[in-house]
Amino acid sequence: MDKMQLGPWVFTPSEYSISDGATHKELEPLLSKLLHYFAVNPGKILSRQQLVDTIWQQSYVDDNAINRAISELRKALLHPALTQAPIKTHHRKGYSLQLQPLGHSALNSVIPAIKEANPRPLQPSHKRRSALWLGALGLLLLGVVGTGLYFAGAEPEQPALSQQTDGKPQLIELDVVSQQKVTWFKGIESRPLLSPDKQLLAYSHSQPDGQIRVIVRQLGVSSGKLLQEVSLEDDKHLYSVQSWQPLSRNLLVQVVSKDGKSCEYQNYDFSQYPQYQVKPLTHCDGLVFGNAQLSADGQTLYYSKGSGGMYTSNALLAENLTSGAVQTLQAAPSAGLGTTVLTMSADGSQLAYILMPESNKSDIYIYQPASREHRRIASLPIPVLLIGLEWSQDQQSLLLPGADAIIQVDIVDKSLRVLKLPQGVIVGELSLLSDNQAYISNLTAGSATQGAMQLVKITQPFDDDTRQISFLHNAAGSALALAVSPLSPDNYAFSANWTGGWQLWLSRNGANVQLTELPNDEQPINSISWSGDGRYIAFIKQGNLYLYDIQRQQLINKLELNDVGQPLWLPDNSGLILTRVQANNQNLWQFDLVSNQLTQLTFSAGNFAQYDTNGQLLFHKEGKLYQYVDGARQDILLQENDDANFMAVWLHQGNQQYRYSMLGHIELRDQTSGETQHSQLPYQLMAVHPDPHSPDTLYATVFVTPELALEFIQWQVKK
Repeated sequence: MDKMQLGPWVFTPSEYSISDGATHKELEPLLSKLLHYFAVNPGKILSRQQLVDTIWQQSYVDDNAINRAISELRKALLHPALTQAPIKTHHRKGYSLQLQPLGHSALNSVIPAIKEANPRPLQPSHKRRSALWLGALGLLLLGVVGTGLYFAGAEPEQPALSQQTDGKPQLIELDVVSQQKVTWFKGIESRPLLSPDKQLLAYSHSQPDGQIRVIVRQLGVSSGKLLQEVSLEDDKHLYSVQSWQPLSRNLLVQVVSKDGKSCEYQNYDFSQYPQYQVKPLTHCDGLVFGNAQLSADGQTLYYSKGSGGMYTSNALLAENLTSGAVQTLQAAPSAGLGTTVLTMSADGSQLAYILMPESNKSDIYIYQPASREHRRIASLPIPVLLIGLEWSQDQQSLLLPGADAIIQVDIVDKSLRVLKLPQGVIVGELSLLSDNQAYISNLTAGSATQGAMQLVKITQPFDDDTRQISFLHNAAGSALALAVSPLSPDNYAFSANWTGGWQLWLSRNGANVQLTELPNDEQPINSISWSGDGRYIAFIKQGNLYLYDIQRQQLINKLELNDVGQPLWLPDNSGLILTRVQANNQNLWQFDLVSNQLTQLTFSAGNFAQYDTNGQLLFHKEGKLYQYVDGARQDILLQENDDANFMAVWLHQGNQQYRYSMLGHIELRDQTSGETQHSQLPYQLMAVHPDPHSPDTLYATVFVTPELALEFIQWQVKK
C-alpha cells in the first residue's frame, strides 16, 4: 500500500511524508516507521515493548527515546481538523492511533484556512548588504526556565512567533535545504557556540545520570566535518559553557561543585587545540538564569546575578578581574527574570542582552562599554521566553531564536523581521557559521516540559539509610504540579501532559482519574492549591484561575486575566491569595469567591504567599521572607537567603520549614527547636511539595534529562 488515509493526512510511507493537500511534511525515517506501525494497527493499543521490538529492534531502549518519538509524531500529526489528540496514551498500557479518514467536506473547509494562515512571504529589504539569519541553555539554565516560566505565575497565551499583526514585524519564510544531526550522545546537547575563527564548536552536554560537561570539537576548514573533540568534566563538578571571548580561542566556563559549596568562572585557552590551558577568573555565587561574557581584553567579566538566589530578578554586573571591583550596569527590576542571556559583538565593542522586566516580556538592549551607554533597541510585541541571542555576521542585527521562527532586530533602525522556519524545524539556540549556515539546538522553554518533568515521592528524606525515592507515575509525558488532599493522605491532585495537552488529574487510593478536558496545548498547569475543606482544587493555566468542584465534579473558569499565579486558599476557604504580574511589578492580591472582587495586598512586590502554623500570612520579596502587616513599610522581615544555590523560597508545613536547590539539596528547619537537617537527592529539583499529613514524606518535581541533539542546518529564502 503506497498511500494511506489517516484522518486529514495522506501518508506515503515510501516517501516518508504526510500531506493534506495544502501542507506537505517530511518525516524522519524513525517517525515514518513508527507511524506506519500505528497505521497498520488502527485503534489498537500498542505497548511500549511492542514499539521497542518492532521499531527500534534493540534489547534496550531508553524511555526518553520512546517519549521523544511519540511526542514528535504527535506534533507532526496535529491538524486544525482534528478534535482530539492524534495519538492517545493509555495509562500503563501503551498508545493507539486515533485518526479516522475525513470526508471531502471536512478537508475542503480546512485547507483554505491553512492557506490563509500562511500568507505569501514578504520580500526582504535591500537598504544595504544584508543576509538572512537563522537562528540557553545547558541543564543549569534549563531548570531556571521552569522557575521563570512555570512557577513564577502569570503567563499569557503565547502566539507563534511567526504570527504577523498590524504589519509590525516583516515576515520572511525560509526553506531549510540541509539539516543533519551532529551529536549523538544521550541527554541534552545544548548551547552551541562557534569560536570567533569558526574552527571550534563548544557546547554543554547534560547526561542522563546528572553529570554536566563541556565538549569542544574541531571543525574541518572547508566541509564542516567534525575532526576531534575535548571533554571538560570530572565526577565532583558540573561544567557549563558560557561564551567565547571575542577575537580569541578563549572559552569561558562555569564550574559548580555538586555539593554547591564552590562556584567558579574559568577561562580555557584553546589556541593550541587540542591542548589547552585553564585559568581561574573569579568566584560566583551559584546558578543564575543566563550566561557570562568576557571582554575582548580579558579584563572585565559581565554576568547576571539575583539579589537572593533563584526566583529573584537578575541584575547585570561588570567585574574588574584585576581589582575585583563589581559595578551594577543594569539594576534588577522588581518583577520578571531581569537580565538573562547576553553576548558580545565580534569585535568586543558592544554587549547585547535580554532584559525581562515582566514574566512574559523581553526587551533587547545594547551596552557600549566605551561610552557606558545602554540603548534599548526592541521591546518584543509578543510574550515569549527566549534563551538564545546571536549577533549577525555583519554585526548590524541581533537574532533571537524562538522555536518556530527567529526574530531579527536591526540595531540601527530598530526594525523587526520574523524569519519563519519550515514546519518541523525548531530552533532554541544557534551559532552562525556563515550567512546561511548555523549550528542549532532545538531546546526551548516548551521542549523543557516534554517528558522531562516528573513527580517523585520521598520518604525519610533526611535519613540516608532509610530514604526511599519512587516515581509516582510511569506514563509517557510530563507531570509538573502537585497538591495533597488536606483530608486524606492517599489522595493528591496533579497536572500532567499525557494526552497531548496539560490536564488536571486526581490520584485517589492509587488510581488516576482525569478531571479536566482542557484544550490540548503546551501551556502547563503550573500551580495547584487544595481548599482546606477538601471541596475545591484551584489551579493556574495561562495566567488564568480555574476551580474544580470535587463534590459536583465541575470545572469553573473563575478568572480570565492572563496575569495571575500561585493560588493560596484563605484559612476560611472564602477566597484565595494570588500573585498578579502587571506592568513591571508583581504583587499579592486577595480574591473573594462570592463577590469575585480582587483587593491588592502588597504594593512594592510580593509572591509565593503561604500561612505559618499560627495563621500569619507570609510572602516573599526579592529573595526575602516577610510577615504580612500592611503590604508596605510595616511588613516584618523574617529571613534572607544566605546561599544563592537555593531557591529563594521557604516552604512552611506546620512547624517545619523547607527550602531546596536545583542541585538536589533539601534543607529542613524545625522552627520550634531551631535544628536544621540537610539532604542531597540524585535529581535536579524543580519544586518541592510537603505532605501535610506526614513530616517524613515529601513530594517533588524533578527534572529527567530528555534526548536533545545539536544539528547543522543550511537555508535559503522560500521562493
